[in-house]
Amino acid sequence: MKQSSVWNKKDLEYLFQAKTEGLPYSVIARELNRTVEAVKSKYLKTDWGESGVVDLVASRIKGSKKVLFEQKTANTLERKLETYKLRADLIADRVEKSIKAAPKVKHKTWNPPGRKRKKHKNEDVGLILSDLHIGHHHSFEETGGLSEYSIDTFIKRLKNLEKATTDIFELHSTLYKIPTLHIFCLGDIVDGMNNAGAWSPVYIETPIFDQIMTAMEHISASISFFLSMFKEIKFYGIRGNHGRVAPSGAEKDYNNWDVLFYKMLELKFANNPRIKFVVPKTWWLMEEIRGHNFLMVHGDDVKSSGSAIKGLETFEQKMTGIIKKIPDYTLMGHFHNCAEFSTNSGRLICNGSFVGGDVYSLKTIHRASKSEQKIFGIHSIRGITWTYNIDLESER
Repeated sequence: MKQSSVWNKKDLEYLFQAKTEGLPYSVIARELNRTVEAVKSKYLKTDWGESGVVDLVASRIKGSKKVLFEQKTANTLERKLETYKLRADLIADRVEKSIKAAPKVKHKTWNPPGRKRKKHKNEDVGLILSDLHIGHHHSFEETGGLSEYSIDTFIKRLKNLEKATTDIFELHSTLYKIPTLHIFCLGDIVDGMNNAGAWSPVYIETPIFDQIMTAMEHISASISFFLSMFKEIKFYGIRGNHGRVAPSGAEKDYNNWDVLFYKMLELKFANNPRIKFVVPKTWWLMEEIRGHNFLMVHGDDVKSSGSAIKGLETFEQKMTGIIKKIPDYTLMGHFHNCAEFSTNSGRLICNGSFVGGDVYSLKTIHRASKSEQKIFGIHSIRGITWTYNIDLESER
């Protein structure tokens, strides 16, 4: 049909109103049965202020005629939507036909290969012991039923640690041999002396001598128990801040009750060639284990920077520059919270505590961390292959 070149008032009203509503020229041209060029040219060349159309369109939009216009526009868009739906249906039909025409996939049943299974290399086990705080005491009454800790609690949780380690050993030893246990003792074995630190002495229920003797009795018994499972044990002793013998700066750092405890353990097992001790005077230690570098530190000198992990990451970077040796794994205690974090050079591993949430953590920093310790496997090629957080509160 030949389109008219004459624009009547009704056409002009629709053109102006449609552009006011934001419709594209292509939709307007379709409704007016005109070309897009003609519609665009008319709209741009018309002096709408002199056309007498503006006021009529404004009142129409405000009145009931706006509904009719919107319905007309909706009908146009609905027709376009139907076209898209039709195209989608055609595509879906073609895809379905192609799938049905494709050859059937035959499902195979897996059968073990005839070749000999590759034997898994032996692994060692790493167990972190830190923040035992032997001698510390707080009650359920003091924490509103949230937590308690005492020497009896410590002994019970140490037994739970032995049981969990046994379960893990039995599980993994069915797959490969586990000859060696590495005990990473990262400090705060004792809760310390009343006047040696910034902590409150009111929660220390046991004198330091009794703390040491309790640690000797029960931890040496645990080591003897582990010797029944493993061919050898390597013990690494790093001191903590609670073991100070005097206020910070009054004595050298290695004058520490944790160090004394480690040396007493070493003497106790001096005639047993299956256990070896490494107890440095430094506050950190780097050891190569199955070809991987392990950097150990208690953590009281690590600046937390908002979180223990971020502080430990900064510490790892700085120590790498100082000692000119890159750690594959950096182990830390002190913050009483199990966590792991990968860095550009290795992995950071934070250990938990035997205490869990205490009055200080609950009241001051509002944290009630679980009583946990880290245990993991060490492979000569893959490094740390598996990790568990041992829940010391759960019975097994």
